[in-house]
Amino acid sequence: MGSKKNLNDEESDILMIDVSWMTGGKQGTGIDSAASLFSKVLVKNGYNVYGYREYFSNIKGMHSFFTVRVSDAAINSQSSKVDLAVFPDKESVFGEKNEHGETIHDGHIKDVKSGGMLIVDKNVDVSQIKRSDIKVVQIDFDQIINNVAKKMGVKSSDVMIAKNTSIVAISAYLFGVDTEILRTVLGSEFSNKGEAVIKMNTNTLDETLNYLKTLSIPGLAKLTPIKNEEQLLLEGYEASAIGKAIGGCKMQVYYPITPASDESVFLESHPELGIRVIQPESELAVIGMVTGASIAGVRASTSTSGPGFALMTETISYAGMTETPIVVVDHQRGAPATGLPTRTEQADLEFAIHQGHGDFSRMVIAPGDLEEAISITAEAFNYAETFQVPTIVLSEKSISQIYKSVKKSYIDNFKSSYRIKRGKLVDKAGYDGDFKRFSFTEDGVSPRLIPGRSDHVMWIAGDEHDEYGHPYEEPMNRIRMMEKRNKKDELILKSIGIKDKFNLYGYPDKADLLIVSWGSPKGAILDALNDKTAFLQIKLIEPLDPEIENIIRKAKKVVCIEENISGQLRQHIASKTGILIENQILKYNGRIIDKDELKDGLNRVLKGEKKVILNDY
Repeated sequence: MGSKKNLNDEESDILMIDVSWMTGGKQGTGIDSAASLFSKVLVKNGYNVYGYREYFSNIKGMHSFFTVRVSDAAINSQSSKVDLAVFPDKESVFGEKNEHGETIHDGHIKDVKSGGMLIVDKNVDVSQIKRSDIKVVQIDFDQIINNVAKKMGVKSSDVMIAKNTSIVAISAYLFGVDTEILRTVLGSEFSNKGEAVIKMNTNTLDETLNYLKTLSIPGLAKLTPIKNEEQLLLEGYEASAIGKAIGGCKMQVYYPITPASDESVFLESHPELGIRVIQPESELAVIGMVTGASIAGVRASTSTSGPGFALMTETISYAGMTETPIVVVDHQRGAPATGLPTRTEQADLEFAIHQGHGDFSRMVIAPGDLEEAISITAEAFNYAETFQVPTIVLSEKSISQIYKSVKKSYIDNFKSSYRIKRGKLVDKAGYDGDFKRFSFTEDGVSPRLIPGRSDHVMWIAGDEHDEYGHPYEEPMNRIRMMEKRNKKDELILKSIGIKDKFNLYGYPDKADLLIVSWGSPKGAILDALNDKTAFLQIKLIEPLDPEIENIIRKAKKVVCIEENISGQLRQHIASKTGILIENQILKYNGRIIDKDELKDGLNRVLKGEKKVILNDY
């Protein structure tokens, strides 16, 4: 029935539904649409869903695949093995090589767990599948498509795209999902495509179900509808976009780059969110427009990835000098240089902390899941304006391109409780004449006036300046201005609540092992936690809260988990506290950490291994 013991506790007698699914095929053939459709059906049935896609950095033709994990309990990450895999092409099954004989990918036979099921096309030579511990079933996809075409009086090539609906129908049938709910979702999903498209897909559903009934395939689970509060199926970039809308962002400027572009395209296609989206000629123009808009009083932002972020460096420094509140979301990907445009990594941390020539305060904050992508992105605008610093949100491909069910009440409650805080923004100064935009204050933050709202004159220059903004090189002024800009770290740490700086799970002083991490590994860590482990998730990375040192020092044993080769958070903690965390778990092959490999890694650390590399996949 798909019931498993609770993954967080090997000894638990509590049974839960926890099954995983995979499909794959050539990019551009609609595989992502099939996975999205299946995920929506599962959420409609009341289940929690976590989905993740892997794809090559070309537009069409190469292999891509999608995994979906579904449970009636909270889930935060993917499994390394799946219960059901459905592939319409042989390359997904066996893998493929390039013209030089090098392996592009080695197929997904290995990814089906023992006792699971592999669905393949009738043209696949199943004798080459050397596994006796899984059930292999051949499906005549062409027959199903031909029957649909005949029923509709069209050519088979006209309805070939509906093969993806057949994949979903097969999966729903074998997982015991109510196929009438699938029919309803098909109607709503294709409502803007016209009646003919809806009919094509519902006919495909019917023909697939009729075909399956002739095979007598045993079901793998019984995912009957369950009662659950209303959930939305969101992709990570949508969560980030929602956070910007809630946070009062009015202008999004971007230059296309993977995986960040999805966020801007989403905002552009949803004008009701009230954010003007602009695409200029370069990343230099992007960050210049964001900075200029902010000076003019508009909450403005950009979303980019490593290469684009690097091009923004000089203007980030300018924003630091002019104390301009800008928000940049960096959806990290494999680096350096062009790197791995469609794979994940956490390698921009040190760059974000030190980006821009010279010393100036900035904030670097990192969400660990979609809920935090909403809340942290929204709060970034308050932080930027309150402290008048560049604020960088470090997301990742393994956050921005996952599908996850999110409780609607979470978004509604956060939206209703969120308050826009504009800091020391004043409509009019209390005196006539020139305005001291950079006046010396006790906390380092000066009153900020929006140009044009009064008769006051302001100067905003990248040169060192006096309180009015006039270029000024006198040594004592330089000292005071440098101290003014850099004392904001102290104000930030004093002003922000503990829960916005870090999350603490378990009891670090009592646990056998304290896990320290940031960003997307959060999900796998939460799914791997037990009563012998504790977890410190750092959200505010720069400036770093001193309490983090106290927590680490009290722990018996500590491990730092990151998706980069150098252990950048570990290095940052060492530079701030003098503590070099002894144990590490790293992954840097461009793939996300899953809960199963992480459990193995944690066990290896507990047994004495100092540095564990999780690059097997």
